Amino acid sequence: MVWLPKYEFDRLRKAWREQLTGGTAYNGSDPDISAQVAKLTARAQAFWEAMDKSPGEYLWSDLAGADASAHITGCYTRLREMALAYSTYTSALYNNARLQNSLLTGLDWMYQNRYNENKAQYGNWWDWQIGAPLKLLDIAILLYESLPSPRIADYAKAAGAFLAPISTFTGANRVWAATVTALRGVVNGNGDLLASARDALSEVFRYVNSGDGFYRDGSFIQHDCLSYNGGYGVALLGDVSALIGLLGGSPWAVTDPLAANVYRWVHDAFEPFIYKGALMDMTRGREICRAAAQDHAKGSRLIQFILRLSALAPAATAALYKSMVKYWIQTDTYRSFYEDCPIPSIMLAKDIMNDPAVIPRGELIANKPFNNMDRVVHLRPGFGYAVSMSSSRIANYESINGDNTRGWYTGDGMTYLYNGDLGHYSGDYWPTVNPYRLPGTTVDTMARADGSGQNYRSLSSWCGGVEIAGLYGTAAMSFQAWNSNLRAEKSWFMFDDEIVALGAGITNREQEGEGWDGDARRVETIIENRRLDDSGGGRLLVNGVDKTGSPEWAQDKTVWAHLSGSASGADIGYFFPGGATVKGLREARTGKWSSIHPSGSKADITRSYQTLWFDHGANPAGESYSYVLLPGKTACQVQDYAANPDIEILENSASAQAVLEKKLGVTGVVFLTDTLKWIQAGGVNFISSSKKALVMTRESDAGMEVAVSDPTQSNPDVISIEINRSASRVCTADHGVAVIQLSPSIKLDIHVGEAKGKVFKAIFA
Repeated sequence: MVWLPKYEFDRLRKAWREQLTGGTAYNGSDPDISAQVAKLTARAQAFWEAMDKSPGEYLWSDLAGADASAHITGCYTRLREMALAYSTYTSALYNNARLQNSLLTGLDWMYQNRYNENKAQYGNWWDWQIGAPLKLLDIAILLYESLPSPRIADYAKAAGAFLAPISTFTGANRVWAATVTALRGVVNGNGDLLASARDALSEVFRYVNSGDGFYRDGSFIQHDCLSYNGGYGVALLGDVSALIGLLGGSPWAVTDPLAANVYRWVHDAFEPFIYKGALMDMTRGREICRAAAQDHAKGSRLIQFILRLSALAPAATAALYKSMVKYWIQTDTYRSFYEDCPIPSIMLAKDIMNDPAVIPRGELIANKPFNNMDRVVHLRPGFGYAVSMSSSRIANYESINGDNTRGWYTGDGMTYLYNGDLGHYSGDYWPTVNPYRLPGTTVDTMARADGSGQNYRSLSSWCGGVEIAGLYGTAAMSFQAWNSNLRAEKSWFMFDDEIVALGAGITNREQEGEGWDGDARRVETIIENRRLDDSGGGRLLVNGVDKTGSPEWAQDKTVWAHLSGSASGADIGYFFPGGATVKGLREARTGKWSSIHPSGSKADITRSYQTLWFDHGANPAGESYSYVLLPGKTACQVQDYAANPDIEILENSASAQAVLEKKLGVTGVVFLTDTLKWIQAGGVNFISSSKKALVMTRESDAGMEVAVSDPTQSNPDVISIEINRSASRVCTADHGVAVIQLSPSIKLDIHVGEAKGKVFKAIFA
């Protein structure tokens, strides 16, 4: 080990401590800071009062399990909260001698009885290797001057005793392991540990093509097959930014040029998923079952980490971060960013909010497919829309450690609509919504056991998205249900002010399996399941008839419907091309967080919902559906749209699905087979594909744009596209696009081998 002067480690300890407490430079009279300090003090005081000050069998009676690893992390979490209040200079508990004594007693008791290098690991490995050591090392840094040197050495030894080699970890777990290693180096004065932690980050900075980590399209995978940008990805970004900041300017500064990828992740992997401060649930995995981590609370946490990066990033990048952060904080009228926000983050945010030179970014308008994790986001003025899919590559949902026990259908084509009702998903949505009827899904109505089918990957690789001009998109999945023979071709066409949803080939035969009761089960496609305001309001019109007072109904020849929102911009319209039989249910549902998370509250919560769905009957064979979602439109606008729609469904079959948006000149096509298939428009052939593909075109007076992707990600060769149009020249063509001819039709070959769902584009004059 190379000897380094003590002040290097003193500086690092001080830096980490200030990152935790805010130091002494903040304005304690600032109302948001004083409120946060008061909350911290109250929590610490409550933990202190409940603590056994002369511990025998436990420190806290509700964390007494000698065989529960989560209780180890839980005890250190409470001790850390107490140490944080003790170290926060405007707290009423700052430098409280009695509190200090209790902290030292608690640390000694934990080391002697629960967590030391000689203990045998039990329970969840994460508590031993990540959870407990991170909390313990924070405490050691906060109380460093109060701890005898032998005790510091003991705690650092315990914190590293169970940690597997960092090289065995991936994704967020690797960054957590690196953080444990770095903090051990800080408290021990060990430069080799700091170098090891720094070097371990290099693997995280690299884009991956399989398994855990960040992909070039912005996808983030954890646990090998699960979309986790909003869960493990947020944790990774937070700890990476903390470590880069900590080590900057030291002998262990991060110098890997690939560290610049961290700044790209903010735009590619996080920004599209934040809607006015809320972090979209479809990327948060099993975290949706935690009451304290609903979408606005988790969005605030992500914004805190982007703020931290804004202090480290190059000037131009930092300016972009500040602009987007200012927009999110200003537009989140549901939950204050400063609620439960650490003091350092409040300080950074206030600097930005009070700086007139920082101009809020405004709404992000984009369509972005994340084909490496089967997700798509569509952002338009006044609303955001998202689709959560699954395939042979990406699992349907995760339920481990008793979490997210009823997330059964969250990856089966669930759709999310974000609009003026900013609290829709944060208002206790997950414990109260009917988990059998999530919007966008087509379901076999079997009874499900908690956690059943988690981590299921179907045999179908057909799932993906394509976008054109960065504004409009098409997504589709060839759906194969878990524990059922239910099959369906499902697609979504996302244009300017409408989303068209199509389903075809809906078939379910021989349904024996879990939940089989000898009777044929009905199959449903859920159009909507919208949480209403607390009074159960939300006027519903169906073909102009008020259905608000009808708890349950079925309506043949439904052409349009309109649901009034609880806030400006929250109205939703529905158009059913050709008319359809739609069923509706308005109900008050009661649930509790403990039903989906083992530590959740057992208190009953009641919320009201309006559900709309198609009933495909029992044992359907080749059934289909179509509907158009019209966010933000008034009832009159929806009625007018239904009389003269902007869209035309060109085909909706088991071999292809296609929609034309007439005003935009944009067409989306889903080719579902590997046989040559033509799509007709106006009674003549328009576009064909030789293989399974997602294709979009945009026609204008200037020419034509074409975008193509391979949704199977398994085609090793070429997709041949022919368009019944002629062109004078190629303006641009991506690498991998071979233009075969321009006239009398446009022919191009797309070389998609190893493309991982990449979108290929060409523009013709």
